Amino acid sequence: MGNRCCKAGLRTFAATMGAICCLGLPGCENKSAPDETAKNVTPSAPIAKPSAGSQKAEPPRVDPAAARDAALAAAVKAALAADARLKSFAIDVRAANGAVELYGTVDAKSNREKAEKIAAAVDGVKSVKSHLVLVSGS
Repeated sequence: MGNRCCKAGLRTFAATMGAICCLGLPGCENKSAPDETAKNVTPSAPIAKPSAGSQKAEPPRVDPAAARDAALAAAVKAALAADARLKSFAIDVRAANGAVELYGTVDAKSNREKAEKIAAAVDGVKSVKSHLVLVSGS
């Protein structure tokens, strides 16, 4: 019985090694040097060459209105986070041309009203629209 297991294991090993050798040999036919292979490859996208006159890259252009809106939204968010009762709520702020919108959840009507008042008090805010949802336990 021990002989039969040994022969079966040997046959499996021999078959596996034969398959590995057969699969590996076709790859040996490629005689080209690595340098020659690399020369035949074309890049998928053209490579941009720097212009001779300018060595510095221009900084990305920022829309001044978008920058003001982002700064206003950040100021409102900071004001809300500074309040002890409101800082535990995830309140998102969007701003466009001085109009501020509040999104998220609060646990009481008084917290929603407080968030609206704090947002309205931030310098640069022209109007506040609340999309805050009352959810008990939030």
